[in-house]
Amino acid sequence: MILQEDIAKIFDATQIVDVISAFVPLKKRGTNYIGCCPFHNEKTPSFVVSPSKGIFKCFGCGEAGNAAHFLMKHEHYSYPEALHYLANKYGISIQERELTEKDKLEQGKKEELFNINEFARKYFSNILLNDEQGKAIGLSYFKERDLSDETIEKWNLGYSKEGWQDFYLHAKKNGYDDEILKLSGLTIEKENSKEMYDRFRGRVIFPIYNIGGRTLGFTARILSSSGKTKAKYVNSPESDIFSKGKVLFGLNFAKNAILKEDLCYLVEGNMDAITLSQNSVENVVATSGTALTLDQINLIKRYTKNVTILYDGDSAGIKAAFRAVDLFVEGGLNVNIVLFPDGEDPDSYCRKLPQEEFKSYIKDKAENFILFKTHLLLEDAKDDPFKRSNLIKEILNTISLIADQIERAAYIQQCSSILNMKEEILNNALTKVLRERLLSKKKLEKTQESSLDSEEKQEYIPEISPKKSQKQILKDNFPDEQQERSIISLLLNYGDKETTQKVIQDDNTEKEEVFLVCSFLIGDILSDDIVFDNPLYQKVFDIYKEYILEKQTLPNLSVFTANEDEEIQNLSASLLMSNYKISDLWGEKWKISVPLPQNSNTINQNVKESLLSLKLNKLERKIYEINEKIKQEDNYEDQLILLAQIKTFKAIKKIISSELKRIITK
Repeated sequence: MILQEDIAKIFDATQIVDVISAFVPLKKRGTNYIGCCPFHNEKTPSFVVSPSKGIFKCFGCGEAGNAAHFLMKHEHYSYPEALHYLANKYGISIQERELTEKDKLEQGKKEELFNINEFARKYFSNILLNDEQGKAIGLSYFKERDLSDETIEKWNLGYSKEGWQDFYLHAKKNGYDDEILKLSGLTIEKENSKEMYDRFRGRVIFPIYNIGGRTLGFTARILSSSGKTKAKYVNSPESDIFSKGKVLFGLNFAKNAILKEDLCYLVEGNMDAITLSQNSVENVVATSGTALTLDQINLIKRYTKNVTILYDGDSAGIKAAFRAVDLFVEGGLNVNIVLFPDGEDPDSYCRKLPQEEFKSYIKDKAENFILFKTHLLLEDAKDDPFKRSNLIKEILNTISLIADQIERAAYIQQCSSILNMKEEILNNALTKVLRERLLSKKKLEKTQESSLDSEEKQEYIPEISPKKSQKQILKDNFPDEQQERSIISLLLNYGDKETTQKVIQDDNTEKEEVFLVCSFLIGDILSDDIVFDNPLYQKVFDIYKEYILEKQTLPNLSVFTANEDEEIQNLSASLLMSNYKISDLWGEKWKISVPLPQNSNTINQNVKESLLSLKLNKLERKIYEINEKIKQEDNYEDQLILLAQIKTFKAIKKIISSELKRIITK
């Protein structure tokens, strides 16, 4: 575990824009940076990074935190690993204490999977480069494919020996148990037996990384066909950290080049991506031989909206290109396609041509998806009217996936010229396709709705929206949620600012004095023995109280944004990135809207108003509770005491209400 003083050094050195921009394209907007959120799919950027506060917040999904929290969420790091990443990035030397048994137990299965995959990656790479079998078979194969030593090292290519348990025994010797080895898919348990064997034996290994470069799993290619028929490629199974349809091979290496070129080349095979990258086409990623998915398209959309598909020129490659085109078009990307000569694929053709000639070829031969589909299908249809009709339907179906109406019209115009057909006819046919799709969608929705039988319909209760449900939960459990949140927001955003407030002197006269916002809020709340209903807000308040009263200094914002308590991290990041506003309750009651404090006058007003609102809410609850007690109280004298308390509280409430209204209508 990293020492607290070293954690402070790490966050002092960390530049959050520098960290996050390695994973998310950001653009400067005012004093902040903005981009599309990597944690949910969105078209309009709502992900904001504040370099001055060292935090980020997505105003779409609500995710917020500091640089370490981003790495934990995006790269699946544990907190210590995120700190190690930042320490290495900024050259901070750190000291650690030994993990306790409790610490070890808290390390999750995901972390174990990352660890075993990293261990396996190093093992396979070492076998390839230093073992006789690895060099004779695996390394020879890569050399035959013209890969340089630098490329082999960069991609950490490896080899798994042909023995049934070579890796398994090595892993067991290094302390890994059978459970995590099976969970990772690196070893397999024989049916009706407890015996274990290696999944990737006798194959060259391609590690698969996430965007940050952590090993998620492997693709392994067999090199011999001896014995039983075996699959050419074997992949790591789905796990808590790996889903093949949600990653793109090589994206961790290609992302910066994609951003720079504003273009992504998409290939099918791992060797295609590696060979092109070695030959200066670095903005290339691969689907690893699987069908393209929407998750993979969304990954590309983070970096560019321009894609050129480089698929084999055989029938399988053409069919795959057709499927990919429709998905990309539906996803709102600009798609071009390059097909290679018969018998060639991107890897072989790249090795056949000089670098610059190959780069010119994939640039000059890139054809937009409409021209590609039209020319290819026209050649197949020739003079056959039936095939020609199907061709037009196929093209119109693709155009119908385009969301932008103007863009659709432009493609219809282009098709009209190529097909020698009137635009009006094509537009009418397109309208029919769009109408049929809409009707099919409505029919599906109606079918799903009617699938509930009559009994289920009678018992069915509409779900409360998540937002409303969460608000109701807060109201039920923390009745003063909004008022308490306002106080904590003031502490975090303006705790170090000055406020001028009236205080009552010993002779009962009022006098204006200057305080730090945090000192005045803390002192006033403590003097009235107010306790926060929400325990998270109480934690933040207690930290401030400790610093002000015991340490007699102001806490740095990193005390909250880099706190070990993840809830405090998230809360502080969220409040620091959100405009301070009065509670919904008081906004509705008094018909007011409090702006973000920008000067001493508005800060003074909001400090006083927030305190009075909180006290008024607490008083109203107290009066309600006493009234409930009176209903249960049989003793007349005790009832009188409770009634006296209510009278006192109501008098105070009247004063506060009057003062609040005066402040608001000032």
